[in-house]
Amino acid sequence: MQIKFTEPIIWLAAALSLSACTYSEINPQRAQEQVREDNGYYELGEVEPGTAKLVVRSRGFRYPVHYEVSSSPQACTGFEPIGNVAFFGQGVVYPWISRATRFGSGDSETYLVHEIANPGRAIQLQALGSWAAGTGVGYRKGRCGPIALRFTPEAGHAYTADFFWRAENSCSLAVMDATVPDAPVPVQAVPVAGCSS
Repeated sequence: MQIKFTEPIIWLAAALSLSACTYSEINPQRAQEQVREDNGYYELGEVEPGTAKLVVRSRGFRYPVHYEVSSSPQACTGFEPIGNVAFFGQGVVYPWISRATRFGSGDSETYLVHEIANPGRAIQLQALGSWAAGTGVGYRKGRCGPIALRFTPEAGHAYTADFFWRAENSCSLAVMDATVPDAPVPVQAVPVAGCSS
């Protein structure tokens, strides 16, 4: 009896070649749609009259980022939690990998929406990232931030806040006016120094 290995070898070669590609290279339209579904894009076009909207997100790694907001005029006070967000590779890795990573992440969402009831007044936005890597004796963990910014939202506008992981101990926070979701513009946001978690 002769055993043929050609079919398993073909499947293995196909699997290895697919793993070398990103999802966006294989199916760019569906990858873009997945990103929009998972980053609050469709929330930006619906702002209640007399209010403003803020969509908070994370970019770069799947580590969680905790967001807080304050309307206090005093720096670094009055913060209230918005919640935790994380990036799970949506639009980059295959959807089933993104979903599995998200399922194992605990309480982090891909984005959160914060309604701003009193636009025209400055708010403080603070973000703190937490990371962990390795196992056993090689396990290590740390934080990046907090980073706090102050900006003044306008009524009828929608904003995005993105926490960018550069590396485990390197991060930044950017606020954009995304009232027109496909043409966001930077917001004049002033760093708030001295905030701690």
